[in-house]
Amino acid sequence: MGSDDLSRYVVKHPASGIYRYYRRVPTEVAHLDQRSHVKQSLKTKNLKEALEKAQSVHEAAESLWRALLAGNDNETAFARYEAAVKLAQSLGFTYRPINEIATLPLEEIERRLAVVGENLDRSQMIVDAVAGTVDEPAPRLSNIWSLYEKHNAAGLTGMSKNQLRKHKVSRERAITYAIDVMGDFELAAIVRPDVLKFRQWWTDKIIDEGLKADTANRSFSDIMGMLTPIDAALHTNFHAVWEKARIKETNATKGRSRPPFSSEWIAEKILVPGAMDMLDENARLVVYVMVETGARLGEICNLRPQDIRLDDEVPHIEVAERDDRRQKSDYSIRRVPLVGVSLWAMRQRPQGFGKYHDKADSASALINKVLRNNGLMPSDDHSVYSLRHSFQDRIENANCSDRMQADLMGHEFGRPRYGDGAEMKRRQAFLQGIMFAWPQRHSEMVPHAEAR
Repeated sequence: MGSDDLSRYVVKHPASGIYRYYRRVPTEVAHLDQRSHVKQSLKTKNLKEALEKAQSVHEAAESLWRALLAGNDNETAFARYEAAVKLAQSLGFTYRPINEIATLPLEEIERRLAVVGENLDRSQMIVDAVAGTVDEPAPRLSNIWSLYEKHNAAGLTGMSKNQLRKHKVSRERAITYAIDVMGDFELAAIVRPDVLKFRQWWTDKIIDEGLKADTANRSFSDIMGMLTPIDAALHTNFHAVWEKARIKETNATKGRSRPPFSSEWIAEKILVPGAMDMLDENARLVVYVMVETGARLGEICNLRPQDIRLDDEVPHIEVAERDDRRQKSDYSIRRVPLVGVSLWAMRQRPQGFGKYHDKADSASALINKVLRNNGLMPSDDHSVYSLRHSFQDRIENANCSDRMQADLMGHEFGRPRYGDGAEMKRRQAFLQGIMFAWPQRHSEMVPHAEAR
């Protein structure tokens, strides 16, 4: 709203030489804010110091105006409170409600009264901030995401754009369901019967729509997961009434893991020359990489050039720690040798699968649809993810040690992070001993020209 150039609002008083924040209330919000200008002394003749002090005044004003324009009364209340806190800090005070101010040392009270007296006819916002007359708003269900985003900012770092989108969509969906059933309650007013009402609604929905218990339990986990950092930041206990609300799984409502493809199906259906020509080449190669690595679809789609080590003594892919996205878990960090069809496929894409970077869901939907429509799925329960289960079954049936299974699959085992060169050679030799024959057609021996 307005210019981002803060310095234009920091002006020096011509007589005293003291800087102040001086800004006309923007036209678009003038009908909601009764002041004509925002005026506040920054109590310094030093420009650098004035700019630093003006920042909190500027942010408070912007926050309040955004909330006023949004038209959400509770958001406006949060904005007013936040503005009061920042204004008090900029004036050298800690914001305290008026009943607490009365208990402060006399010297502190007198300091506050002096500032209040100076601004009675100048700025009601300063008066309210220093006198503590702005009530702290009571957060509601509809405020959970914004509070979580604010107080868990560090916890949200390291996600890719799509990972953050999915994270937010899931949690906002849980909030919407809760509001639809319970109403937009204040968090402090929610009691156990309200949560049980929400659980009963989910129970009925599971029965009526044939859903799995995990679908409902995700809502409870998402809400609890957001309330925990909010409670830590605000010194509240909002999450307590949500504990032990998950719905018990039964054989009928338990989520089922995807069944594996049989080795015969992979050899006689998936790897038959021309069997997957209906897929675009990138998607087809992603499937081939899954066959002999057991890597997750998202891990393959998001490989970077530096993660694809074709020229090493043991060619491999690396599921690496990254700053731009999160891996499924710490145990997912690993190196997997490339053999057979997976080595061939990766040689066709030494720079990775840019088309599907951060778009693994799109790749999964396409591959599942095409394979299903062309008779390449043994049942409706199978999906492309079944290739990962197939890989695990194959290495287990070949008497792979528990340690090596964990190394290859990215499962917990208390193992070193990567393994040395000798260990990589052992993994390579093991995988070469169970790899599928790869009946390459001559045309497939030449890297394709499709965009990487």
